[in-house]
Amino acid sequence: MKKVIVSVIILLSIVVTASRGSTQFNSEIIDSVKLTEDDLPEGFMYGKIPEPYKKTLKDNPWLMDRPAIKRLAGMVYPGGDYNRITGMHVSIIADKKTPYGDDIVCYVILYSGMKAAEAEIKKISEFTWFNRDRAILLTKENLAVIMFVDDVNNFHLIQELARSMEDRFKNI
Repeated sequence: MKKVIVSVIILLSIVVTASRGSTQFNSEIIDSVKLTEDDLPEGFMYGKIPEPYKKTLKDNPWLMDRPAIKRLAGMVYPGGDYNRITGMHVSIIADKKTPYGDDIVCYVILYSGMKAAEAEIKKISEFTWFNRDRAILLTKENLAVIMFVDDVNNFHLIQELARSMEDRFKNI
């Protein structure tokens, strides 16, 4: 009888743990959500990284390594805590006329869990609200996508990108 009770308790704890884990994403989700070549607006390309910045940004687009996340988290949004970030992907999009530009920047950020995501998304939400003419934030569970434009006249471009990202969110 004791073995049955212990077995049931173990089984229930496995089910509870598994169901909690299913409400947050793992690092594989970044590949499902990130921008692709097909998403780039007409007349735009992935920007070229200037030589001095290649120490931090090794490629474009790029799934950042830990040193880059540590260095850039607080620059992406005020108070960004790199300790709460599991993965971060960046896409820098430039007008073909200015290939070293950063006309549009998109970050896909995966947080370590729901608690970390809540705290960080609150910071990003406040930041994007104050910059609502040049930034858009999309979130789902422990995943955030933040897009910026340099020129407010290009805001419509990130609105279009956000619509395609929202479609991807629906399918995950």
